Amino acid sequence: MPEKRLVAAMSGGVDSSVAAALYAEQGYEVIGITLKMKNCDNSREKTKACCGLDDNIHARLAAEKLGIKHYFLDLRHIFEESVLRYAWEEYSRGHTPNPCVMCNEHLKFGALIDYADKLNADGVITGHYARITTDESGSPALLNGVDDTKNQTYFLATLTRKQLEKSCMPLGEYTKDMVREMARKRGLENAEKTESQDACFGYRGEAFAETLGRYFDASFHGGEMVDETGRFLRHHEGIQRYTIGQRKGLGVALGKPAYVSSIDPATGRIRVTTRQDDLLSPALQAESMNWLVDMPHEFSCYAQIRYNQTPVPVQVVRRGDNGVRVVFEEPVRAATAGQLLALYEKDRLLGGGWICHVE
Repeated sequence: MPEKRLVAAMSGGVDSSVAAALYAEQGYEVIGITLKMKNCDNSREKTKACCGLDDNIHARLAAEKLGIKHYFLDLRHIFEESVLRYAWEEYSRGHTPNPCVMCNEHLKFGALIDYADKLNADGVITGHYARITTDESGSPALLNGVDDTKNQTYFLATLTRKQLEKSCMPLGEYTKDMVREMARKRGLENAEKTESQDACFGYRGEAFAETLGRYFDASFHGGEMVDETGRFLRHHEGIQRYTIGQRKGLGVALGKPAYVSSIDPATGRIRVTTRQDDLLSPALQAESMNWLVDMPHEFSCYAQIRYNQTPVPVQVVRRGDNGVRVVFEEPVRAATAGQLLALYEKDRLLGGGWICHVE
């Protein structure tokens, strides 16, 4: 009899398939689960991902190859409310949402862990490139993976200690090339499958916000676009179509590159600038902090405010139960309300929260 039963999140990609294989080969009873997150139709050609027939087939084939059970779990309602509606509301506030973080928190490590509990499983397996260990106090520690090109702990910064205790992430000890080679040796059909770089919800050639507006049959908040002096440039069709620091698709010609520097959701006014310094911020505030390590009132560490950004030195002062003010050693570019703030000590994630104000 296997010592433990684990539920493996299987998206159809090579990472989740190899992660499941590593535990199945150790004698664990592994049950593969593919999350169903949206309705599929034939009205337009979809991009990929959460309802992609190809992904579902690859997940099923991988499970058959590994000799494990495989099922689909319908999470469409949770995906709509916790990820899609959240993202649309953030765009409507002039914020930049991070739907991948919310998907991890509410679906892959929320609803899936709840489902694992119903199956009397001991935890869930995912293909994230991150390492989970235990510190000297017995608390789970979330560390960056050894592959420097895939720091996926940023997307996991809102996971609680309890969720981490129920999580298995075996790929943190490997590089992507190593994982592909492991898939080849096991004869997995998806060994050479390319990585998805787009949103898992959308249409070809259409921005995520456009798709959300169509999905919710919602109106876009139009208004004026002005330059750094307040001079009128043109009318735009919706603040949801723009984010801080955006350069492409502004529809203005100012003789040099222009960037979105501010968005006013009350008036619909978007300000653009040709001055790079207008995008720099010395400090920000974040709320709803999730702490994986008990931290003092004031401390130094490293902060990351977007994926693929190298963490930078900061001073942090805690405010109330779940807030912080972060001062950067050097001003950062295009910090935006709605983005995720992740704090690190070396390669260990200390905690994360949502940027609510940029100074």
